[in-house]
Amino acid sequence: MKRIGLAGLVFMGLVLTASAQYGRGSLEGDEGLGRAPLSKPSDDTFFGGGTWGVKAGLGWASLDWELGAAEGSENQCVPQGSVFYKATDNLDFNLSAMFVSGEDEDDELGDTDADLARLALGVRYWFDTQSRFVPYLGAGIGYYIVDGSTDNTREDGVVVPASGISVDNCPGAFVEGGVAYQIADNFFVTAEATYDFLLGSADAKINGEDEDFKVSSLAIGLGVAFMF
Repeated sequence: MKRIGLAGLVFMGLVLTASAQYGRGSLEGDEGLGRAPLSKPSDDTFFGGGTWGVKAGLGWASLDWELGAAEGSENQCVPQGSVFYKATDNLDFNLSAMFVSGEDEDDELGDTDADLARLALGVRYWFDTQSRFVPYLGAGIGYYIVDGSTDNTREDGVVVPASGISVDNCPGAFVEGGVAYQIADNFFVTAEATYDFLLGSADAKINGEDEDFKVSSLAIGLGVAFMF
């Protein structure tokens, strides 16, 4: 019985010794664990190329404008949204739209107002942080539908009633920056800032005279993004 127990102890010792020596071997060889290399680390919190998505938001905008001698500014609610295609891991191309309208009052010229609507093509870069937070920057150029009016204007330094007001639409551009936070596999909440401006000024007429119309909008808002 003692011999059997002694043989068992010797066998266990040999097994432990062989195991220890095997554990010291390189994992890159042709035997043992080295036959199957470890898979590369991955993170599924960021959507790659070939992904369609929609992004919509609601913000608070500071709208500033000039129409001939009149000028105004107002803070207003601004809705905006985009449909995008994520062509690569970090880059998407998008079609976006927004609208904002404001009214103001001048002591001399009376009421003045302005409208600004964007329909633009843009590009957006998403920074892969390997986390649920995904910052992004974007810009675009497009067609801006604009309008404005004023009760009065100045002619040769004299305040006169304004009539026959018309404003032509004009090309414009926008820049944006923000951060998206992943809530679910394909659903994000966003916080961003957007600045819209005209490329130059829009042509306008007041009382048959040529005038310039300038308008810009700086908006800060919250939104959501859904990727298919």
